[in-house]
Amino acid sequence: MRNSNNSWLSSIISFLLLAVLVDYISATDYVPTDRISLNCGGPPDSSDNDNRKWTSDIGSKFASSRGNSSTASAATQKPSVPNVPYMTARIFRSEYTYTFPVATGRKFVRLYFYPTSYNGLDASNGIFKVTSGPYTLLKNFSAAQTTEALNYDFLMKEFSVNVPSEVLSLTFTPSQDISDSYAFVNGIEV
Repeated sequence: MRNSNNSWLSSIISFLLLAVLVDYISATDYVPTDRISLNCGGPPDSSDNDNRKWTSDIGSKFASSRGNSSTASAATQKPSVPNVPYMTARIFRSEYTYTFPVATGRKFVRLYFYPTSYNGLDASNGIFKVTSGPYTLLKNFSAAQTTEALNYDFLMKEFSVNVPSEVLSLTFTPSQDISDSYAFVNGIEV
């Protein structure tokens, strides 16, 4: 009886050690093929609190030349809100698409939001959807309502998106159901 218990315990310990080893090897081998950090509406080159470099989307090859968009600085800054990428934004009054040339495969996409007044716009009217190709990432999204409900000042949303071709697109569309709605984003990481 003791042998079967020892054998069973040995098998479980071996399996757990193998699982930890595989997880460790997998984590150390991951190297992103694409590293894009856009500070939307921000200065040409900036760094965040972790000294990561961010580039501006103003005049960027990733930003669309079509669509009704503008850039703005936040009207106010709460003490907890970092400057980069949250204190500047790109505002969309109509559908607007960013296109990123990337390697095929799964990509992590981070979208950064600080809901405050930009160019006099009411933060509560920032209701929109975000799509990536056939995938809807956010629908009827309000950063103002989300941060209020969570008691946050700012937030970041992260997604895992499969990119079958060599172009990742992110489309921001203001809600058509709400007058004076707009979309916005403070930062994008791929």
